[in-house]
Amino acid sequence: MPSVDPDFRDGAKNAIRQFEKDGEQLKYMMLTPLGELSQGDILSSVPFSFFDDDGTQKIFVSDAMVISTSCHIDNKDKLTLAPVLPIDKFTGPISELKSNCIFDYMYIPDGVMSDKFVSFELINSYSKALIFEGLNSNKIQRIGSLNQLGYYFFVVKLTVFFMKLEDNETLTARGVGFNF
Repeated sequence: MPSVDPDFRDGAKNAIRQFEKDGEQLKYMMLTPLGELSQGDILSSVPFSFFDDDGTQKIFVSDAMVISTSCHIDNKDKLTLAPVLPIDKFTGPISELKSNCIFDYMYIPDGVMSDKFVSFELINSYSKALIFEGLNSNKIQRIGSLNQLGYYFFVVKLTVFFMKLEDNETLTARGVGFNF
């Protein structure tokens, strides 16, 4: 049991393609945010940090998507958020981003998200108290919530992102005798 079954993984990847199968513009966002902060919600003005090649910490502010599950929002002291970046900052092929073929990112083609994308590569954790303080003081705004279809799409994208199979060399080095 070294990883997720490749058939399941490939099925999840195929599920992503099914969301846009007919070329129809699907709606993933609700017209107004849900009553409570929830997984998949979009927030404004959240600082993110990462470390550059030379070890320098870089900080930027962007919109954010809540990655934490609703039960973690209720019961844990930390929340995980992913940055929501302007699409004009994307350096790869825009057509692949918009067709959601690149599994490190999620593009939602409607509402407040049509000119943005979510980057799962830059997930940060935050004190729940700090985020709620920002929401209560209006320093952070709740911009939107995913509808049911958007939520399912988000779960599939996140699942594919986190369940990538290690390459054969790494599996062999770990002592796994399977050949995929």
